[in-house]
This record gives sequence, structure tokens and C-alpha cells, in this order.
Amino acid sequence: MAVRSCLTPDGRVTIPRSILKSLGIGGGSSVSISIDKGGLVLKKVEDSKIIETVLPETRVYLKI
Repeated sequence: MAVRSCLTPDGRVTIPRSILKSLGIGGGSSVSISIDKGGLVLKKVEDSKIIETVLPETRVYLKI
């Protein structure tokens, strides 16, 4: 499934409800975001230890 969405001026993107529903993602869900072959990959994370999967260079942006 592929859909088109636009970025806001501050870099946010709205993920369409159909995508969220197909992944079983809702408010408060943990997700991982990675880059693969020049594109973004969004995956639902079941493990509560998501911080362990975050790349060191992106941890500085997290409020932990």
C-alpha cells in the first residue's frame, strides 16, 4: 500500500489513517523509523525497549 502525504513547514508528516490501521498503530504506539534505499521505513515496535534500537546519532533528539 502506498499513499501520498505532505510535510508541514516544521517537517512533520501526517500518516493516513488507513496506513496506521493496517499496521495496528494508534495513539501512544511505539514505532521505529529508518532509512532504506533512499526511503523511510516505519515499523510498529512491540518491545518496550525501543530506545535500544535507536541509532546513537539520533538519541540526542529524544527526551529521555
